Amino acid sequence: MNRPGDVTLCQPDNDRGCSVCCGLFNFMDCTRENLSAFLQGGSSRAGDYAVYEDFRLDAAVRDPFTHICPYQGFISAGKPGCHIHPLSSGSEGRERSLFSSKICSGFLCPAHKILTPGEKETLVEHVKDWYLYSVAICDPESFSFLQSHITDTYRIKPHDPETGILLNTGLAAHAGLLAQSSGVIFYYSQPEYNLHKGEFCVRYNMKNREPVVEGIRKRADHLISPR
Repeated sequence: MNRPGDVTLCQPDNDRGCSVCCGLFNFMDCTRENLSAFLQGGSSRAGDYAVYEDFRLDAAVRDPFTHICPYQGFISAGKPGCHIHPLSSGSEGRERSLFSSKICSGFLCPAHKILTPGEKETLVEHVKDWYLYSVAICDPESFSFLQSHITDTYRIKPHDPETGILLNTGLAAHAGLLAQSSGVIFYYSQPEYNLHKGEFCVRYNMKNREPVVEGIRKRADHLISPR
């Protein structure tokens, strides 16, 4: 459960949305281009498939046991969400999906527990792009590391605009590394995430950390005056 006063990361505002828990990053090809193409077809799939079993996915996946819901898509420009959720469709349609309304309504991904209230605020404030926002949700400890690294190294505050620029730079670099990998990069429970995060999280994986931190450094060299 969220702590009192916490941000709900699923649909935090009118511009931001996430469908990571709908299996979006289970595609082997989790590049922005491929995921965008899939999300753009969400509205059509919601009309074409009465129940999720009617949909057949023709794509390589990272985990054959993780479901990719056909009803996810862009519910507005650059805002992933559920096309059969009552808040987007006007009526409850999630009984057509694998997890139904009961499971969907009660689930919160590990990012809700792992990120502090302050980190959630920084994420929502600075990361406006749906793809980079989703990467932060997939791997919350990487986002936490990036924020600490940026604010500590460059002596700037979480709400400074420079922090946002460098966070997006780091997330973009991390996204590229995740897209090149073939393993699972989203886990539905915190114990599962904790078990596997060393394979990809920049807090623990030095091979991944080095190019991400270097990309941030290069951007900071042109952005921040010596202090």
